[in-house]
Amino acid sequence: MTYELPAPKGPVRDVALQGGYLIGFSVQALFGLFTAILRRRLSLHETVTQTLFIGRVSTGPSLLLMIPIGVFIAVSVGELAGRIGAGGYSGAVVAFIIVGQAAALVCALMMAGVAGSAICTDLGSRKIREEIDAMEVMGIDVIERLVAPRLVAAVIVSLALCSMVTFGGVIACYLYHIYVQHLPAGTFMATFSQYGRSSDFVMALVKAAIFGLASTLVATFKGLHAKGGPRGVADAVNEAVVIAFALVFIVNTVLSALYTVIVPAVGEF
Repeated sequence: MTYELPAPKGPVRDVALQGGYLIGFSVQALFGLFTAILRRRLSLHETVTQTLFIGRVSTGPSLLLMIPIGVFIAVSVGELAGRIGAGGYSGAVVAFIIVGQAAALVCALMMAGVAGSAICTDLGSRKIREEIDAMEVMGIDVIERLVAPRLVAAVIVSLALCSMVTFGGVIACYLYHIYVQHLPAGTFMATFSQYGRSSDFVMALVKAAIFGLASTLVATFKGLHAKGGPRGVADAVNEAVVIAFALVFIVNTVLSALYTVIVPAVGEF
């Protein structure tokens, strides 16, 4: 059930209120999601539709963003490694940067900037057309009907995107290593397999799922509470993207710090 946010009474108070309402909405949405799954009331049709929609708008930009990032990392690392005579360790650097950090962050940026803005726009448009109010009057649970399927779809797409983006980034660096640096492929694969761990990839998937979930929670919250006509929807989308970006980087810092403590590093660079 949605509710009207009070008018802001100052920037600090507004931020505190928005944060409190967002946390409350997130708890309500996650509880509604688990309840819908346990009671088998999650709309399969809506979930599939949203999964296809989010995947369609996010896949292309994610790959187009990751390939230049992979090439940039390969060029920067290759130049530095060549100067110090450690060009053979480019595979280790790729394992650490691409698999460990960049892939999940690219997925997060796409989920927050592309998918999140689309979700917020859709729900915000429904809100200002009073469709959300009409659903509540008819006794339809908005969280169960609109929010829960989007949360599931975001997690599924995030996991798929992270896998594809990781593969694309590693391949871009691998091709640069062979055809531009003219270094043996075996050296790249040897250091990549030596320093790369399956736990790094699993952690990247966990990060991507959490990032997608957090971005979608912010987007649905802002969309369901948009007001003020089309301009209000545009403001809600801008706020959702900014908040999601900030939240993603904070969560990434916390998860990365915990991961380095729990899982010790392999070898010595």
